[in-house]
Amino acid sequence: MLLQLILILFGFALLIGGANMLVAGSSQIAARIGLPDRVIGLTVVAVGTAMPELVVSVVSAVDGHADMAFGNVAGSCMANLLLILGMSAIITPLGLSRRTQRFEIPLSVAAVGLLMLFSNMGGSLNAVEGAVLLACFVAFIAHAVITGLREGDSGREDLDPEQQLDPHELEDEDADADEPRGPLVSLALILVGIAFLKIGADYVVNNSVDLATGLGISERIIGITVIALGTCLPELVTSVVAAFRGNTDIAVGNVVGSNITNVLMVMGVPALFSPIAYDASYNFDFALLAIFSIVLVGFAFVGTKHTMTRREGVAFVFLYVVYIVLSMMM
Repeated sequence: MLLQLILILFGFALLIGGANMLVAGSSQIAARIGLPDRVIGLTVVAVGTAMPELVVSVVSAVDGHADMAFGNVAGSCMANLLLILGMSAIITPLGLSRRTQRFEIPLSVAAVGLLMLFSNMGGSLNAVEGAVLLACFVAFIAHAVITGLREGDSGREDLDPEQQLDPHELEDEDADADEPRGPLVSLALILVGIAFLKIGADYVVNNSVDLATGLGISERIIGITVIALGTCLPELVTSVVAAFRGNTDIAVGNVVGSNITNVLMVMGVPALFSPIAYDASYNFDFALLAIFSIVLVGFAFVGTKHTMTRREGVAFVFLYVVYIVLSMMM
């Protein structure tokens, strides 16, 4: 069992390292094409931080471990929303932009509803339904790119002035990270990152199955706890660091955008390879995810307007602990 735990941790390290390489290489290429930073964050970074979940879900589905595929997405989304966003709000109150309230959170709820509808209709998620999810994801990315190119960085203007971060404050700190790389170096980063993601996913899935079997724990529980927490580490690091630096727009956008990506892309891609059997017990997880997303919108209209306060962050972290305990008792 100890060896399996070590190999799972090693797999997570490869997943995180691979995602970072993929994001770095892709961002450099996107910058050379001329995409603004805001658009790169909405597209390249959002997809890059979801790569661990995507590769793990594809490997799980292809290997016949459907519970891990659905558990990975349900658990990662719940950890993103309750744990990561809650921790970020505890560090600093999070401004909720009007775009997040009116478009991105409602879209994430609609995406969850669509996934539940498809999965419950035939007891599985098939290739056609996966293609529909992917088409919705492509439409979301296209809308983000078009809006970003049209508005540039003005999307932050709907936040209160004290909630915004002066970009010049980060120039010196990020100067080294933004130095351009040659296209061959960027391409090499992308290829090595993809290789690390595949190898890491194999380690995580295979050893998690062995661990669950040995301990008599269901793949569902392993999926929504161990695998979900491991694969959402990129989102955790991004949001917490953004919160510490006062960039609340990134902290919130990273979580909401990652959840949309998880539901539409991370579940859509594996369904193209093989139908993914659906256990109705996941209705509980996805229904809670939709409810808590709506609660997040509610924070914008109670107490401090358009803000998730520290008290509300503590409440979200507490709800995450309760969710994990209840899930393990089911």
